[in-house]
Amino acid sequence: MSLCLYDAKILGSTIKKARQKKHLTQAACAELLDFSLSFQKDVERGRFSPSLENFYHICRTLNISADACIFPDTDISDPDYQELIRTIAKCHRSQLRILLSTASALLENDNTDSQVPKRTPVNKPKRGKNDLC
Repeated sequence: MSLCLYDAKILGSTIKKARQKKHLTQAACAELLDFSLSFQKDVERGRFSPSLENFYHICRTLNISADACIFPDTDISDPDYQELIRTIAKCHRSQLRILLSTASALLENDNTDSQVPKRTPVNKPKRGKNDLC
């Protein structure tokens, strides 16, 4: 499966920024990734999208998260975002459901930021009287 042109360009731009952040030329990056220079250039320009295996290899080698490629407008370097991710990673499933419900309610009731897309509420499973979430 191939990415649409818009997504391929976003992915290519993200890869290019990661390469430049490491002060690598396209040729040096292509050699590091074991790609041909023309393939490296085409991926960065959004002409080609890498296979899943190559995408994984790019992310690991250039030390970029898949999220940065898929959701480029999310500032993953924000300390609050990083703390939230670390906290979520420590939660149990029931705690995650509580967090998700709380976040959904916050987004549903927050009219202050028109740039945040409204999300459709998730159907919640029935709970027993001893469940915390």
